[in-house]
This record gives sequence, structure tokens and C-alpha cells, in this order.
Amino acid sequence: MRYKSIMKLGLGLLLLQFAGMVLYFYLAQPEGEAALPVFTVVPILLGANLLLGLLFYFYKRPIGLLFFGNAVLSSLLFFAVWIMWFTYWAG
Repeated sequence: MRYKSIMKLGLGLLLLQFAGMVLYFYLAQPEGEAALPVFTVVPILLGANLLLGLLFYFYKRPIGLLFFGNAVLSSLLFFAVWIMWFTYWAG
């Protein structure tokens, strides 16, 4: 794959995950008592992306490196959105 197509795919994947996170918060509207699930959601998100990265890496696809980077970025992004939800928008 060319560099530009990998970057477009990576940006699209990150935007898709961000949209999923926003949709989750919009539909679930977690309360203050539900703050502990962040300790289960973030490792699951990290593990799923790492598993996909390993799968693509063993099939010799260059997109595997994208999933390794996405594992870190999406986990940090979810944690940041989680903190912002309880700081600014949750009543």
C-alpha cells in the first residue's frame, strides 16, 4: 500500500472509532456512579486493536503497524472523552 492510502485509512479508522465513542456517550449517558467501567473498556479497546494489529502483522500487511498505533491513540482518546464527559457534560 502507498503511504497516502495508509494514512487515509488510519484517519478514517480513528474517526470511525471516535464517532462510535461519541455515539456511546450520547446513548448511554453514564452517571457518576458508572465511572469504574473505564477500567474495563479501555483495556478491551487496547486489546482488540492489538489483536487486529498482530493478525495483520503476521499476514505481512503494512496496515498492522497502523493498528498498533491506533491501539494507543484510541485508548487515550476514549479516556480523554470519558474524563471530559464527567467533567463538563454529566450533571
